Order: sequence, then structure tokens, then C-alpha cells
Amino acid sequence: MKMPCPDEERLVDYLEARLSEEERCQVEEHLSDCQICLEGLVVTNGLVRGRDRFELDPVPTEVTESAVHLVTSQRALSHGSWMEKLGQSVKDLGSRISDLLRLKPWGRWQLAPIRGSKTVASEDLVCLRVPFKETETEIEIEKTGDGKAHIRVKLHEPTRKRKAVRITLKKGEREIASYLLDGTYVLFEDIPFDHYSISLAENGMSLGTYLFEIKETRHGRR
Repeated sequence: MKMPCPDEERLVDYLEARLSEEERCQVEEHLSDCQICLEGLVVTNGLVRGRDRFELDPVPTEVTESAVHLVTSQRALSHGSWMEKLGQSVKDLGSRISDLLRLKPWGRWQLAPIRGSKTVASEDLVCLRVPFKETETEIEIEKTGDGKAHIRVKLHEPTRKRKAVRITLKKGEREIASYLLDGTYVLFEDIPFDHYSISLAENGMSLGTYLFEIKETRHGRR
């Protein structure tokens, strides 16, 4: 008798390698005979594991469960309809994971500057180009001492053409500093190496958040 489609919890346990050998074999036997479950699992695994490229913390279980639920909830559809709606499910999944992880938007998960679009001006200076919606921004990270750096945030569009733009630096949920941009740039001085976020808001409306890590590499760059 064919094994029924495993529920979200069982698929999460399979992804996280928490099943016994017998249970794992049962799930794999089902996946070999159920194209919808297999495709759903492949998509889910690729989405939640893809963040490993950015050297992030492990994906929380609730995120994996949400991913599995969003993809496998389509299993009642025909194969053609399921594939048509898969694209929208992936978009919904991005929004749900962003909410759960308090990161937004999905398209700007560039958590380590060395992974982002950058120019290394010198051994102690890294320049990043970061888009906040339609606002092109340049972030310069310059080492100033042992384990410390200046962070300079510039807007490419002249400030006079913009309304009040506020730039905020946070470490986790704790605000380090927040300034209204009234010149060509905002400067955060002598910031210890660690994980941070920079957010932009214009007239009280969020333009997005950029997360990054300042750290030494074996070549002395961040």
C-alpha cells in the first residue's frame, strides 16, 4: 500500500536529519514515487539552505516548517496547476521568511560586505553599492583601529532633491545611532567589528534595511 504524503512536521524532520533509519527510508521511498512531494521538498530545501552561502546562523525550525507548508499545500492541485502556482508560492515564502527573521527585503540579504557588490579601495577601505528601493546608496567601511571602523553612508541622488532621509545604524534590535541626512553623507565613527544593520527612511516611510558584518579576514580586509 502506498504511503500517504508526509505532513509538514515529518518533512521538516527529514530535512533536518532527525528521522530514524527506518523512517528516513519510508520517506525516501514515498518521494521516489511522488513527484509533487519531491519537487516541493527540493524547492523548499534550496530556499532555506541557500542562505548558507552568506554564512548565516542555521534556519529556525519555524521558518523551515513555513516553507514546507507553503510548498506542500499545493499537493492537491494537478501537476500542471501546481507548477503554475509554484512561482507565487515562492514569492509568498520570501515574504513569510522575511517576517519571521525580521529581515527585509528578501532581495537584499547581503549579510557580509565581502559578499556584496564592492570595491576595495585599499586594505582598510571597502566601498559597497546598496540599493534601497529606488535610492542608490554607497556605504564605505574604513578600518580606523584595532577592531574598529568608520561607516560612511552616501546617497547618489543630491540631498536637495529628497525629502527628510533618516539613516539608522542598529546592532540587532539596539539602535546605535540615527541621523537625518542634511549634507552629502552620514558618518558613524569608531564602530566595533560585529553584525549590524543600516536602514533608510524617507518622510517616515521605510526604504529598506541592509544587514552586514564587519570583520577581519585573513587578508586583513572586511
